[in-house]
Amino acid sequence: MNSKISQIIQSTLNILEENNSHGNNFNLLKICGVSNSEVFTHTPILKELLDPEGTHGQKDLFLKSFVEFFKLDFKIRGNIKTKKEQRFNDYGQIDLMIENEEQIIILENKIYAVDQSKQLQRYFNFCKNYAKKQPLLIYLTLFGNEPSFSSLGNIKKVDNKYLIQTNNELININLRCLSYKIDIISWLEDIKSQFNHLTNLQSALNQYINLLRILTNELVTVNKELKNILLEMTPNELQAIKQISNQFNSSNYRGDLLFKLFAYFEHKFIETGNYEISPEFQDIHYTFKNCQQWFKQLSNINPESKRNVIGCVLRSKKNLHVTFLFVAAKDNLHYGITLSEECHLNLNDLEHLLPTWGQAKQWKKIPEGLISKGIENLRNFSGDAFKLLAVKDNNFLDNFIKDRLQEMDIILKL
Repeated sequence: MNSKISQIIQSTLNILEENNSHGNNFNLLKICGVSNSEVFTHTPILKELLDPEGTHGQKDLFLKSFVEFFKLDFKIRGNIKTKKEQRFNDYGQIDLMIENEEQIIILENKIYAVDQSKQLQRYFNFCKNYAKKQPLLIYLTLFGNEPSFSSLGNIKKVDNKYLIQTNNELININLRCLSYKIDIISWLEDIKSQFNHLTNLQSALNQYINLLRILTNELVTVNKELKNILLEMTPNELQAIKQISNQFNSSNYRGDLLFKLFAYFEHKFIETGNYEISPEFQDIHYTFKNCQQWFKQLSNINPESKRNVIGCVLRSKKNLHVTFLFVAAKDNLHYGITLSEECHLNLNDLEHLLPTWGQAKQWKKIPEGLISKGIENLRNFSGDAFKLLAVKDNNFLDNFIKDRLQEMDIILKL
């Protein structure tokens, strides 16, 4: 049995190496650190493609193919308006909207963001009461998840139809749930074949498809050899694989991995002789229990704002007013700096020095505020956060720690 499991692991490692050698993990958007951003990446890309006035120069070709591919009841005629990130006071912020004279498509784009209260109900009301157009709502997620009860508000799902009651009458709502993993990738693959003569446009589409495959864990595919190994397993071997899978997905196991990461990170900082465990922020300091609990908190009914902040809190011995944090919060890992009131620096100074970091005037359990940078996505056990979790022979983790120490050296010289 051990040899069979070792064979599976080795086959998977071979696939990973093949993906690397073929450049499949090379993606410009990922390198630039915007791979998961709805606001700066995915919504703008979809808007640009679906806009007949987009820089692709193909007029309404993308919009027509989108409507036809997904069999949407939307007429492409007259003056088509395409807008992104539009805020309307009583109805919230709409990610993407496409209008003709009588209809309006509203696309709610969810990469890792959680649902907002009555979000889809508010968008329906916007279409009927403000825009006064027939609504077509699209709920787009990585894996085709359905909207939460909270997001639906008064909208109910009955027999695979979405309904809302208005004026004592049940009205059918045109609401579609789409996924990046299957739907958007399939649509883009379908249309890109039309641009063999436009190499720049086809290359851009290939880069975006590649990014979506990375985000949806479709880049590494189980090849025929690996699949056959799994299909030829004995009942005992299959049971062993199931136990491994159950353990891997358990909050206790993932919490233990997180604990080991924090302990390793903390040790590497302290062994330089320049840092000590801060006596402050005691409710943030990591433990086995709160690391395991952090993963148990992950659900849509427990929004990210209510999840614990846990991790390492390390005070500089060179400047006791400067504290470095490496924590799990919301959906991600974060590293950052908080300053005491007596410090001669302020967060604005650090933001100027570290333009890719973000400043929060107040953060849960850190009333003084901090400046930090996120590492996605711990919640989904993916991305660079996932790469950091194994402490054994992990060059990626060691280089990450070295980079943080170098940043701190620069800050402490100010």
